[in-house]
Amino acid sequence: MMQAAQITRPHRIEWIELPIPEPEADQIVVKLEAGAVCGSDLPYFLGEREHPALESLSYPLPPLYSLHELVGRVARSRSSRFREGDRVLAVPPLQQGMGEYFAAYDAYTVPIPEGPAERLVLAQPLGTVVHACLKLGNVLGQTAVVVGQGPIGQLFTALLRRMGVLRLIAVDLIDERLAVSRVMGATHTSTGGADTGTLVADLTGGHGADLVIEAVGYPSTLNQAAGLIRRNGTLLAFGVPHQPHYDIAFRDFFIKEGRLINSVGPDIQREFPIAVELVATGALDVGPLVTHQLPLHEAEAGFALFASRRDGVIKVVLTAS
Repeated sequence: MMQAAQITRPHRIEWIELPIPEPEADQIVVKLEAGAVCGSDLPYFLGEREHPALESLSYPLPPLYSLHELVGRVARSRSSRFREGDRVLAVPPLQQGMGEYFAAYDAYTVPIPEGPAERLVLAQPLGTVVHACLKLGNVLGQTAVVVGQGPIGQLFTALLRRMGVLRLIAVDLIDERLAVSRVMGATHTSTGGADTGTLVADLTGGHGADLVIEAVGYPSTLNQAAGLIRRNGTLLAFGVPHQPHYDIAFRDFFIKEGRLINSVGPDIQREFPIAVELVATGALDVGPLVTHQLPLHEAEAGFALFASRRDGVIKVVLTAS
């Protein structure tokens, strides 16, 4: 048997006993070392009924919702690629990974080396950022803006600077996050609003940014991002939409001949290994993003902290005992 989390109502996580999963064909069962809370996990915890992820669910939610940024060791295997004892980063089906053990298909699993689990687990979100950045082409010498400096925005800030972006403006409402953005590579920071537009105009001679990343997921921030690009500039929409339809100022974007790129899920076998290598070698230091670590059984407190955006929180990592 194992301990597994269950969100019984909004803001409430209880612990129950479940059998340790048996792997199906091409599956492994992983003993958790660390799991990181992601923004896409929050709607389940907060009970955001209007969020598309909750349309078909009701409380209490099925056990193990919601955690999917996970690392651990293979405990059982029916995979030809992984053996018991292998250390892996794995993504479970339907984000159901909030327990002492979880199952995952080997196609959604990559090996990881020894090293701090609380850092290696960030290779999962970094893999999604790698996937997005590979769509951008050569950004050497460009001016970029990253709207939103939560964990994903910070990873974009760090990776784009390492890809050769010359000037990078990090935008967020929280000053503590912007302080970390400067550590991660931002050359300029802004708390949003008209000041951001003025800063971009000053840095580009009034032309606008070559590239703007939207890493929040609201219509207001997507419209803000679209307004910051230059003619023929690129807008990368990465923030997961919080509603099915957005009211977008499309005419202005159309007249600019802006390019819109969307990015969601990565090619796990191609892009996660890149992210693992970046983290494991220290080529991209994710240490400043791991602001809080709690034991797994304190998941409720960890989710509440992450949702509140207080106490300088950027990334909450839940660690197994």
